[in-house]
Amino acid sequence: MTWANPQVTIKNAQIGGSSVDGTFVFPSDIVVEFETRTEEFFQSDGTVSVVASTVLDLIQNETDADVGDGLRQELSWDIGGGIHAVTLDFKGYTGSSHRWGDTGNGGTPTDATGEDLHAQMAVLDRYLNTATIDSTNPAILEVGEYSSPGRYGPLQVVPENPNMMFDSTEQSSVFDGSITWVETVTLNQSIDGGKQTEG
Repeated sequence: MTWANPQVTIKNAQIGGSSVDGTFVFPSDIVVEFETRTEEFFQSDGTVSVVASTVLDLIQNETDADVGDGLRQELSWDIGGGIHAVTLDFKGYTGSSHRWGDTGNGGTPTDATGEDLHAQMAVLDRYLNTATIDSTNPAILEVGEYSSPGRYGPLQVVPENPNMMFDSTEQSSVFDGSITWVETVTLNQSIDGGKQTEG
């Protein structure tokens, strides 16, 4: 079993006129949820209901499948269309020694290691909002066995619904956060290869 504090590296954030890479190590007070979402091939309602009904009729006529009335059913086909995601629910706290930025030293617009919770919230928010995190520039998530020392290696991910909250009436030095990291295909090698073959 491999366990280390989960961390994510966000690359190419544009902060203060520079492109920086920041690593955020989440404190040990954390909840990790692994999730695989199955996506339907199409849903047999709404604007596609006529097409859905036609396809379901065709399937029933050409196979032995029992598709019922097709009104409240969906056609699922596992062709890699689902989603693998890891949700991190975490707490940050003032003075945390966990790395929170590009240097691990704190005190700059690109690093809030060891600083108060407001600086930590702002720096992570800035990275998330100034980096284009997609298949051409994925973030790198390490958690459990999905890590450098783990059996599967780190995940290339994009963030979904990141949020952080500080409640001044209930807390003085702690903030709560939650980010779902969705695994993504990386297009870096394909694009770089394409550029090399041009001209």
